[in-house]
Amino acid sequence: MKKMCVSLGCLILLGVFGFDLCAAADWREGKKSYRVVCTSCHKTRGDAGRLSLDSRTRDEWSVFFAQAPTPVHQKAWEKLDKDSISSLEQYFRKYAKDVKELSG
Repeated sequence: MKKMCVSLGCLILLGVFGFDLCAAADWREGKKSYRVVCTSCHKTRGDAGRLSLDSRTRDEWSVFFAQAPTPVHQKAWEKLDKDSISSLEQYFRKYAKDVKELSG
């Protein structure tokens, strides 16, 4: 009985912390996509100018990613699948303008 309780406790902890690790992997994959896809135009002296992740709040980034890409972004977004776009959103939300305010 004791072994079963310990095993169940371990499974619960793995589930809780495993979810956090998966979420962490999402933003890390988004960072890779940002460096490969976004910075091809959004860089200092690039075609689109520098992109600052803290220029919008978390909610504003979510709205941006929920909308269809603008004609300017269409070609870049065609390089990304649905999971990559979701990871990219996680990365942008991680460094959004209101993150420090929300964390206290």
